Amino acid sequence: MRADNGPIRSQGLASLSAFDLRRLLMRRELSVPEIVSAALEAIATRDGRLHAFLTICPEAAMRAARAAQKRLRDGDPPPPLFGIPLAVKDAEPVARMPFTAGSLIFRQRIAGQDSLHVARLRAAGAIIVGKTNTPEFTLLGETRNRLGPDTCNPWDTSRTPGGSSGGSAAALAAGMVPLATGSDTAGSITAPAAFCGLVGLKPSHRRIPVWPDPEDWQPFSDVGPMARTVHDLTLMLAASVGADPRDPLSEGFGPPRPQPRKLRITWASSVAGLPVAPECAAAAEALATLFQSAGHHVDEARPDIEDPGPAHDLLGAVEEYRARGTFLARHPDLLAPETSAMLAMGKAATASDIAVARAASFGTASRMRDFMAGRDIFILPATACPAFPLRQPPTMIGGCTVRPDWPSYAPFNMLANIAGLPAATLPMLLSADGLPVGALAFAGYGQDELLLAALAEAEALRGPFPAAPLTLTR
Repeated sequence: MRADNGPIRSQGLASLSAFDLRRLLMRRELSVPEIVSAALEAIATRDGRLHAFLTICPEAAMRAARAAQKRLRDGDPPPPLFGIPLAVKDAEPVARMPFTAGSLIFRQRIAGQDSLHVARLRAAGAIIVGKTNTPEFTLLGETRNRLGPDTCNPWDTSRTPGGSSGGSAAALAAGMVPLATGSDTAGSITAPAAFCGLVGLKPSHRRIPVWPDPEDWQPFSDVGPMARTVHDLTLMLAASVGADPRDPLSEGFGPPRPQPRKLRITWASSVAGLPVAPECAAAAEALATLFQSAGHHVDEARPDIEDPGPAHDLLGAVEEYRARGTFLARHPDLLAPETSAMLAMGKAATASDIAVARAASFGTASRMRDFMAGRDIFILPATACPAFPLRQPPTMIGGCTVRPDWPSYAPFNMLANIAGLPAATLPMLLSADGLPVGALAFAGYGQDELLLAALAEAEALRGPFPAAPLTLTR
């Protein structure tokens, strides 16, 4: 390793992008053990206040780092994520590591195998350093459970990082790791990414196969990448996509089409008349303005849809009861109150209730897909408000009274799940309180690469976004 790497160390290796870390590795300015050790040190130093991780695996990570460095010395061709530290949300199994899903019920469970998503990221060279926090069974828009303290937002530890991928978001924003995974049934990747000033992708439905347990919220659930730069997000996606027969829903994608020179882009400050804080609407407009400045065709319009929240809420409860309804009788004392309430909601839903909700959801999906058919990108606010205080979801947004729950503060993200479309966030502005505010961009089904290429262009036009101040005593 070169002796003049003082500036690199002063930045904090774990705060660098995966792209930059790989470049330094290939130039032999850093070693894999140094990079992984720096991530573990950052976790040890910063996570005591943030609670982003449920468990870490320092010994296994350093063994993998030393083995990777030996392969590099031996001249083996390095894969695309070679030597890059990775955090995995504890909603996916990692072999020989705890797999709690944020629940007391599974606090002693150890996974016997990697998920397919994790296995592909490992095969691409990523080195797992730990499992990140999640609400029980990923059911909340905040990251809290009965296993330990709430996860805090690195921008202000009195505020939430969102959920359910809030542990991954906090780990990234605090500069503990350059890459992390998330899962998403209603905005669980994109809302935390926006609250923490990150990029996150909810891919086209099952563009990344889900295995094992693909039946979990099958119509809506996906796994996907989270990072600090669009380039890193693109690297993770490329390592993860591809059909697998173990998840039949992953079949049927054609090749991505090339990005046209001029994109057809539409933006809106809201849909269905849902309330949005002015600074969040401004973030969506700011992204549209960037694209317009680059010569793309930009207009303002919105799909003719109703509020998707009530139907998605009910159908999610029905899916949750189908997957884990037996826990109401078997483990009632171990469940979080919110989990019990959702399971009870799913149990109580009548056939008529479900039919009405499915019809509404199908209608929303159809109208969203029709709307996207004549467009390349559609932009909305990533959230309806900036990150709110821990356990205090807003009751007022944009001057309107709202229900203090995820369909109010993340009202648009679920449109990607309902319609199966890819959606990704890009941080755009800082709020009056110094919190990140992001835009949410949708693309057509299967056009994940086009979406990320467009956001990479916008990211370059926007310029560097501030890092979280890491005032961990606030």
